[in-house]
Amino acid sequence: MKISIGKKTDIGCVREANEDSFYLELPQEGAPQGSTSQGGAGSPGRYALLLVADGMGGQVAGKEASAIAVDVVKALFTAQAKAKKPLKDIKRFILAAFREANQAVFKKGEANEANMGTTLTTAFIDNRNAYIGHVGDSRAYLLRGREIRQVTEDHSLAEDMVKKGKATREEVRTSPMRSMLTRSIGTKAEVAVDDPIGIELEDGDVLVLCTDGLTNLVDEQEILSVVHNTADLQKACNKLVDMARKRGGHDNITVIAAEFGALKRIRGLGIKAKTVVVKSVKGVKRKRIFIAAIGLLVAIFMLLTYLLVSNYIGQDRFYKAPTTEGGTSSQ
Repeated sequence: MKISIGKKTDIGCVREANEDSFYLELPQEGAPQGSTSQGGAGSPGRYALLLVADGMGGQVAGKEASAIAVDVVKALFTAQAKAKKPLKDIKRFILAAFREANQAVFKKGEANEANMGTTLTTAFIDNRNAYIGHVGDSRAYLLRGREIRQVTEDHSLAEDMVKKGKATREEVRTSPMRSMLTRSIGTKAEVAVDDPIGIELEDGDVLVLCTDGLTNLVDEQEILSVVHNTADLQKACNKLVDMARKRGGHDNITVIAAEFGALKRIRGLGIKAKTVVVKSVKGVKRKRIFIAAIGLLVAIFMLLTYLLVSNYIGQDRFYKAPTTEGGTSSQ
């Protein structure tokens, strides 16, 4: 099945460094050239790999943590791909790769006396089957036709509150708890890794992996709409990152997407994504002055109106009720 790819990472509008890392690798035929922890390569084997990681621990530590996790999984994947043999248990391979990545980040943190950690989300693709491994609050989505589904579950305090019925999803959407992780790669010597999720791919399916720099500002229905209303995945990824930036870009933003076969795009599907341009301080001040001036003019107008009305009432010329022939007012 043909695989088309889109990818984009951005520092955002606030952070001083990009602590996200990503990687993608496709079977060699038709794959992009080059290989870096923030790029793509052609695999000599039958498998494909998508990876995103969002580092924590500060500019240097966070970037190093995400890069180490990605590099460990990439190296293990490359060794398996070169073997050119069917992998008997992909789920076990993913679990082992995540635990090895955890150990590598944890040991580096100990050596540097730094609190390092990262999220890690991967899609391991074997022909028409995808297996999703995940720790943290980066996400994997499956787009199929008119629908989008979040495949992964956020390992965060906010998600725990929702699952326990102590808060709604809308209530935690803007809560600080959404960024408080209950699990991450490298912050402890051992990490719990959920059993990887298997997906039987259909023609036209799209997998989207992204960090929370995107999902905190762009919701899933907007992701669905952008993919359907954009000519190709690269342009869709560019547009999604641009939307997050225009809404503040409070964090690093990374998104990669893979289209299997050909999605039958439905123009106009979903909501029309709206962007909110962040106003500059100067722009806000001008707006306040303008509002104050309008308020002053309204007050002057009301005062003049009051004086005029009072004057007419005093002269008995202001809309008096009609009188009867006897000279009294009609009731």
